[in-house]
Parts: sequence; C-alpha cells; structure tokens
Amino acid sequence: MQGQEKIAKLKEMVKNLIKVEEEVIKLTEETAGKAANSTVKCLLRAIQHDSRKHADLGRAALEILEYQQIAGTEERKEVWDLLKKHEEMERKHKDNLSEMKSLTETPALKYIFEQIWNDEKTHHAMLHTLMTKRFEKDPAKYWGALWAE
Repeated sequence: MQGQEKIAKLKEMVKNLIKVEEEVIKLTEETAGKAANSTVKCLLRAIQHDSRKHADLGRAALEILEYQQIAGTEERKEVWDLLKKHEEMERKHKDNLSEMKSLTETPALKYIFEQIWNDEKTHHAMLHTLMTKRFEKDPAKYWGALWAE
C-alpha cells in the first residue's frame, strides 16, 4: 500500500472512530437520562465525556492527516501559559488525590481517584506535546513521516 493510500485508509478509519464515539455519546446520554441511581449517572457521564474526548482527538488526527497547522505561534504562547499554570495546579492536585486515596479502603473510590490522576497526567502530556512537537504541513518535520516507503 502506497503512502497516499495509507493516509486515505487512515482518514476513513478515523472518521469511523469519530462516528462510533458520537454514537456512544448519544447512547450514554439516553441511558444516563433513564438511570435512577446518581452514581450510575455520574459514571455514565464520565464515559460520555471520554467519548467526546476521543471524538475530538479523532478530529485532531484528521487535521494532522490533512497536514493542517495545529499550533501556530500565538496558540503556542497560550498553550505554554496554560502548561505552566497546569504544572502548578497538578502538583497540588497530585498530593490531594494521594491523600484522598489513603483515606479510603473502598476499591471503587480508589479506582475513581486513580482515574482522575491518570487523566491529569494525560492532560499534562498533551499540553507538553503541543509545546515540544512540531505540527506542520511537511510530514518529515514532525514525528517522522506518516508512512514508511
């Protein structure tokens, strides 16, 4: 399979991923609306939120596949400022979550607190990536080529 064919296939697969995630969003919205238990509603909304995130990441992937510039100079400055603030908040947040986990023996609570911390690490990594990787039209300039020939 040639490079352009791979990109076309990837685009179609990513578009399908977005479609599936949007279906999950609708399904979890409907199910959460019918749920009587508030814990179930909250957990379903968390799944729904992740599906929104996955759809947005898919849209970002399409932008990269179409060689669109993702972060220009002005956006990078804004992201840099956010990254610095996020680092400060993250330090305090990590300590707080660690203490919260230590105050409970309930596996469900420990799991929830761990999920929050994992998401915070992912957020930080995403912001850091925007600052350190190049997102430009020339595929050789960022993360290597999209395909190997």
